[in-house]
Amino acid sequence: MEDFTFDVSGILTPEEAENLFKEVPEEEKEQEEKPAVDNEENHTEEEEPQSPEKVGEEENIETGTDAVKPKDDGSSPKFYSSIASALKNDGIFPDFSDEEIDAVNSPEDFAELFEKAVQSRVDETTKRVSQALSDGVAPDQVKAYEQTIQYLASITEDALKSEGEDGENLRKQLIYNDLVNKGYSKEKIAREIEKSFQSGSDVDDAKDALEELNKFYKNGYDKLLNDAKAAAENERKIQQQNSEKFRKMVLDDEIAFGQSKLDSRTKQQIFDAVSKPVWKDPDTGRLLTKVQQFQKENPLEFLKQLGMWFVLTEGGKNPDKMVKEQVRVEKNKGIRELERKINSSALGSDGSLRYMSGNQLETENLLDDGWQIDLGQ
Repeated sequence: MEDFTFDVSGILTPEEAENLFKEVPEEEKEQEEKPAVDNEENHTEEEEPQSPEKVGEEENIETGTDAVKPKDDGSSPKFYSSIASALKNDGIFPDFSDEEIDAVNSPEDFAELFEKAVQSRVDETTKRVSQALSDGVAPDQVKAYEQTIQYLASITEDALKSEGEDGENLRKQLIYNDLVNKGYSKEKIAREIEKSFQSGSDVDDAKDALEELNKFYKNGYDKLLNDAKAAAENERKIQQQNSEKFRKMVLDDEIAFGQSKLDSRTKQQIFDAVSKPVWKDPDTGRLLTKVQQFQKENPLEFLKQLGMWFVLTEGGKNPDKMVKEQVRVEKNKGIRELERKINSSALGSDGSLRYMSGNQLETENLLDDGWQIDLGQ
């Protein structure tokens, strides 16, 4: 049997959908504006000019000035609210209340309301995809679910009832995928599809299959997003706990090297170096700490320094070893220097050190037998 799969290559991208949505109301707006202006022009032509007496009758008694009546044309506040109300009735502005519609009194108000309508439709998908990606859902999974759900939503009843080859293939496609999701074998699916078309119930079966497929993929997508969100939230909690634990380890605990203890200023610098973002990676746009920046810019030197620290501190278990090693080296150096001075100096008959005085050197030497002091032990 032929293997039917969904073809979602023709689905509009979010940008294309947004542009298409913007174009349609703009045409409707022009159509609504034009008759209002024409009617006003026709009305103006049919009016008879007012006589001076009539104008005088409209004089404002309190101010002595002519009363000005608002024009009922495109500049009237009611014009824009009436257009917004018509769009609400037609389903273009379904999410706005009557109060919001009545508050549209200017071109700027209408433009702002229209922009909100566009954003409310675009942002629903954009925010969902953005949240999914930030929660760690693979881009391929997001794309597959989004395109499949959009494809299923685009299938109309007329397309399902079509008697042509395209309509027949669409019905087979829907029934096939629904039965696959329910765990049917290919052989049983073939029998069910053949039975459906022979009995003439293929249209109703395809409608039922479309409904089940919508539920299947929406529920699957929701579960994927919810699981990813829960995992991401748990990961954030762990990171927050580790961050607080690390802060206490560095700032609150005592850090000693040999007999010396780090002061608060030094500990704060250590904490900031590994936790405070200070540099933006030009390749990825990520914010990095000083340590991460050093690793990025000097990867080999970073590994060398890390290796040295690991060995000299016995894997971080004995940080005092670095200080002790330095002390030992300096101590041995001092002892060797002391030995050199002692062994190159003469002793007096009383055993005290005697140094050269002019060209004379004490000849009596207790070390004539070649024995020398060794202070290295």
